[in-house]
Amino acid sequence: MKRPLLVLLVLASLLSACGPGGAAPTGPAGSPCGDSICSGPENSANCPQDCPSAALGTGPSTPSGPGPAGRAPLFMTTMTHMEHGFDDDINRNVFLLHIEQLTYGMDLADEYGAVLTVESEQPFAIANVTWNRNFMAEILARGHGVGTHCDFGFRDEVMPVERYSRSFAENKALVDDLVGPENNLGCSGGGGANDWAIAASLAGFKYLDGIVGMHYLAMPLENRPAPSWTDDFIYNEGYHRNTPVDLYQRIYPFMVADATDFAPDENGVILVSSGELGALALMAEGTAETGGSCRDCPLTTEDVDALVRLIREVDRNRDPARVAKLTVYIPVSDFVPENEAVLRYFFEQVRILEQEGLIAWATQLQVYQAYLQWNP
Repeated sequence: MKRPLLVLLVLASLLSACGPGGAAPTGPAGSPCGDSICSGPENSANCPQDCPSAALGTGPSTPSGPGPAGRAPLFMTTMTHMEHGFDDDINRNVFLLHIEQLTYGMDLADEYGAVLTVESEQPFAIANVTWNRNFMAEILARGHGVGTHCDFGFRDEVMPVERYSRSFAENKALVDDLVGPENNLGCSGGGGANDWAIAASLAGFKYLDGIVGMHYLAMPLENRPAPSWTDDFIYNEGYHRNTPVDLYQRIYPFMVADATDFAPDENGVILVSSGELGALALMAEGTAETGGSCRDCPLTTEDVDALVRLIREVDRNRDPARVAKLTVYIPVSDFVPENEAVLRYFFEQVRILEQEGLIAWATQLQVYQAYLQWNP
């Protein structure tokens, strides 16, 4: 379905995503980017001229492709949130530590042809200016994904949608200034009792990821998963559960006209791009699905094995005619040498799935672009 057009669009987008200077990526240092061979740390993001179809399912089945021609891709994506509670903007040492951690994560990902997506709330975005280092642009130039984190709305009072949209617009403007609005089309979060779909759209966002239980607060009770999903339940227990709660509804991006339900709308204003699986470090514990948290839960190979089993299950049962995605959350604090063995195991296991044609790496933005091409 329009595969040549998809390749051209993705290539054009990635070439424009090389940062404010607009220079085309030349691939990771030391890589033979431009030799028509996709290998080593090269991937579709940092060397699109060699790897145009490996991450987007645009070609026939190959060792690095997602499956036979006509089969829509199943994307593997990540989220790393530079949180609202961080103090990068007032503490340069914290900013430098986060740069070190993100660099470590990207270096490992590059070795396996993987791509990460980093989404920033206000403190980290402001720190890029305060400390005179545009690291968000560096992330983009390396071929990884960027976006905005919208860590607000959960406890907000009901207000006119135009007013609520200001919160989205304020966060978007900070990241726009770092990477350009064309590279910052998505926001992670923003759920609450207000119409987050229309508000985010008014602010200029084209898709939302990081969809969790708090996004049900904008919906009448009859459009929530069950009568037990009251406001009190969401505020006290279900606020961070992966949403929509049905996995086989959640894995498919779909357009909505407003936040009153999760029913796809032909005349939608924004793409709900969920696929949420929760934190990678909680996969083995079984609490990732319910949005659980555990500051002391280590990242283990058992977590990766649980994820791989789930990916294989999803691939067996999904609709191959629809673009699908899965997302694991990896906090910046997980990108440390102590986790190197498990992180390598994670990237290696996903690479095996990629070589089998089951899944393909993408940034959150690339999923949105692919959805548009498969759903003209």
